[in-house]
This record gives sequence, structure tokens and C-alpha cells, in this order.
Amino acid sequence: MSSPGEQSGSETLEITKRLVAPYLSGWSLRIYLFLLKYVPGLLSFVFWNTGLTSLRKLKLEECPTNLPLPIPKEYFGIKETKVDEVKGLEIFEGNKSAQKNYSSEFLCANDFHEAYLTKKATPLQVCEILIGKIEESLLCNPPLNAIIKYEREDIIEQATASTNRYADNRPLGPLDGVPIAVKDEMDVKGYETNVGTSFINRGVIAKTDATLIERLKKQGAIIIGKTSMHELGLGISGNNPNVGTCRNPHNINHYPGGSSGGSAAAIASGLCPIALGCDGGGSIRIPSAFCGIYGLKTTWGRFSTKGEFSLDPTVAVSGPMSVSADDLALAYYAMAGKDDEDPNTYYQPLPTLSGLYNTENLSDLRIGIYKAWNKQVCNPAITQALNDFIEKLKSLGANIIEIDIPDLEEVRIAHVITICSEISTSGKRYKEIFFKCNYDSRCNVELFSLATASDYIIAQQLRTRFMRNLSDLFNKQKIDLILTPSTAITAPKIYPKSLKYGEADLETVSDAMRFVNFVNFAGIPAVSVPAGYDDKQLPIGLQFVAKWFDEATLLRIAKVSEEILGNKRKRPNDFWFGDLIPK
Repeated sequence: MSSPGEQSGSETLEITKRLVAPYLSGWSLRIYLFLLKYVPGLLSFVFWNTGLTSLRKLKLEECPTNLPLPIPKEYFGIKETKVDEVKGLEIFEGNKSAQKNYSSEFLCANDFHEAYLTKKATPLQVCEILIGKIEESLLCNPPLNAIIKYEREDIIEQATASTNRYADNRPLGPLDGVPIAVKDEMDVKGYETNVGTSFINRGVIAKTDATLIERLKKQGAIIIGKTSMHELGLGISGNNPNVGTCRNPHNINHYPGGSSGGSAAAIASGLCPIALGCDGGGSIRIPSAFCGIYGLKTTWGRFSTKGEFSLDPTVAVSGPMSVSADDLALAYYAMAGKDDEDPNTYYQPLPTLSGLYNTENLSDLRIGIYKAWNKQVCNPAITQALNDFIEKLKSLGANIIEIDIPDLEEVRIAHVITICSEISTSGKRYKEIFFKCNYDSRCNVELFSLATASDYIIAQQLRTRFMRNLSDLFNKQKIDLILTPSTAITAPKIYPKSLKYGEADLETVSDAMRFVNFVNFAGIPAVSVPAGYDDKQLPIGLQFVAKWFDEATLLRIAKVSEEILGNKRKRPNDFWFGDLIPK
């Protein structure tokens, strides 16, 4: 008898469909938008042709789940963390030997911290060098366009305060003096929050920090600026003619990914070891995979959303992106936890880093593999990297279990309906969206405005069913982690004609999002880890998924993955600004 994901013959069923659509850019994209707006019936035909009406045939009896909170906790296997189980930032002080930098070419947070403690450098010296590097990254040809907004005086002020703390031997912790960049979707005092557009909040300067920024600053982190993003988060490439298209540090002719591409490129190019992104449909994990870094999509409700621009509130969460697994854990723990001003965070158990350095014996872990689904990659190098990692995990004692995840194609469509309905609704608050947005954003807003209230409700009914199915997988089948590729492709190529007007490339979008959107839809956490390179020397990423609020296991497996990859990570070919600590 065949498994649920396969036919009895040699053919494999398509578990998630690859969208087939023409590539459009330049004048063809502009003409397409014109036709969508003015040819009667065309918009409806395109909407139907994408398969987005297929949920209407489902007959679901479940009540809709509008927010992916696992309620009741007991049903979803969530236990309150005991205070004595919580290990905070002090875990790093007690495990110095485990904090091995697996590539000396990349500066980690600990490298900055040690340089400051030993008086090899000061935060002020580093930031003075860094400001020059940011300027250089924007002036080179083509520009990197990773950090696109920075305030020199603010950086110097933060760095001076950090320098004084180290001089007085009273640093605030391992993040004190560490440069961190922020996606332009989150308020940072003194900056505009433009969400990748040329018009939202233009001229409006944030007077306060978002909660996550406030928590990082309390640890002494230095916020060095805002990073570029795909406009309104409506894309996976990072193409953005209005604010400047970001480049992949590993190859300037390829995209860094989106929508948090600027944050990923800033890390990969050496401008900072940590950056913040936001993930509504893979927007942290996709660019992390494309740029060869670590990216954590947290559980929905784990991080506060106070001070963030609400684009797609029921699927999007913020999370850290970093050059190393240690940095990912550092940043995560500094930001996680309840916020009195965000009721959606009240439900979570205490965050913990327990088990972070338990990397030698994985016999306590059951890792689920959906073989038929994992075969749906477009690049054989990704399959090879996945298989190599599975063998290494087995050698460390991990139990590899074959699993099935039902309804993945329906979940893909339900996620698209949900995220695009929410972004379209958010965007339509601004009349400028129809004449100031990039052409691809306008096409998306027009197209997804056809989703009905009924479509949205059916999607949320499916969310109820899917969350219950995942609960059974994690709790009844005792699966601790699910392992998939992060993406079905490596970083896509930039076509010069797309730089002026943008592009519509639904096939690439489909390939990039194939393995990620079910995570956002269910509200569960996931991490993307570097896993090598393809034959073009473009990075490959693998994704681990855990149950709700179990980021600790994800951070542990990220550390394991770092050790598996070892010193195979490579400095990018085209951009490198990481020589920040004076020699």
C-alpha cells in the first residue's frame, strides 16, 4: 500500500503545486497591470486560474481559528516552563568553550564582546569604522542596498555610552556594543518606518522604540540603521525599484531573498552579526537560506508586536537573523517574553535556552521527514545537502521518522488567501498605493482584492484542522522536529530589465515558498540553517520546524547544524565589509 504522499507506481503526487505563470517585467508588467484594471473579467479569470478559488469546494465543519494560538495549552502539548529550567544570557558565560567560531572570516557577537573586554577595541572605534563601511556599501557599483537608512549621530551616541560602560568594567552583557540592523517594518526612535515604500510614514519620525528594539537596547546593543525590504512584504526576492534593490553578497547578479533581504545581506556582507526580520510567509527563512545565514521564525505570540507596522497580523512574526547559532540564541532570548502592551504575548510559557549546548548526543530527538514532499526541489544540490545532513544527524543518534503532513496544498492556498487579504487590506488604507507602489505590488493588491469574506473564513476553518493535525504529529507521534529544505531553489538571478519597474515571477515565488508557508499558517516556530552551496557557489538552507513555543529545541539543532557544517562556510565573493575590529 502506498504512503499518503505517493502513488503505488513510480510517479509521485504533487503535494504542493508549482504555480505556472509567465515572467513579466518592464513594459510587459506595466501592460499587464493596465489590462488587469481595465479589461472586464480578466482579473477574475487570473484569480481563478491561480487556484485560489479551490478552497470553496471544501466542506469544513471546524470553527475558524483567526489567531494561531494553541488553545487550550494542554491539547497542544504546551507546558509552563519552570523558573529553574530557564537559562538566560548567563548560559553563554558558562559555555565559552562551546562558542567556537566555525569561520574566522565572520565576526560574531562574542568576537565584539571579547575585543571590548580585552581593550583590543572600543564600541566607538568599531562604529566609526562601521559608518564608513555602510557608506561604502551604498556608494559602490552596484550598491549593496542592505542598510539604507542610518543616523550617524545616534550610532555614535550609543557607541559612546557602550564604550564608557566597558571602560568602567560594567558592560550590560554579551550584546553590549554589538551592532544590530533592523528591517524597515519596525519602529526605531529617530527613524521613519516606511515598510519598503516611498510613501508610508514619509516624514513621520518614530518617537519611541518598538518593544523588541527597547529590549535590545537594554542589553547595550547598538542599533545601526534600517534595512531594505521587498515593498509591503509582497515578495520573496528583494526587488524594490522605489527604495533600491538589494544584492546578494555571494553574487551581485542574484537576489538576497525577501522580504527581509536587506537584513540578510547586511549580515552576510559583514556589516553586522545580527539583524531583525519579519516573517509572514518565509520572509526571514528565505533570505537566510539565500544568503547563507541563520534565521529564526518565532512562535506567533512569542515576540511583542508593539511598535511594528501591522501588515499581515495573523501570520507574521518578527525574529532574529544572524551569522551564527550563538548569536541567534543571544538575540532571541533578549527579545522573547511577555509584553504588558501586547495581549497576544500573555499566553506563552517562559522562554528558555535550556539544552543549547547539548549537541553531541541527539538520541532524545525524533526528527520527522516527509520524503515525498522533500523531493519537490528544483536544485539537486539541495537534495544532496539534505541527505548529507540526515546522515550526520543519524550518526549523532537522532531518530529519523518518516511522516506525512496532510492538506499541504490546501494549506498553501489558505495561507495565500490569508496573507494577501491582510496585506491588501492594510495597504488600501493608503490611496497612494495605486500610483506610488511598484507595479508588481499593484498587481498583487488588485488580484488579491478578489478574495471574499467566505474565502477568508474557509481558510481559517482549515487553519483549525491543520493545527490539530500538527498537534497530533508533535504529541501523539512524539515528533520533536520536522526537517525540510528551506527553499526549493537557491537565490534567483536578477534580470537588469526588472530593476526599473519590478517583476512578476510567480513560478520563482512558488519555488521559494514551497516549504515555509505552513509554518506561518499554523503559528509554529522554524529555523533556517546554512547547509553548503550549489554548483554556482550560492548558499543552501535547510529548515527545522518545532511545536509551539519550543524555540529552545530549534536553537539547539541550529547549534548542531553549525557543528555539522564546520568551517565550510565561505566569505561572500562580491561584498565584504566585515573587517570592523581594528587589528
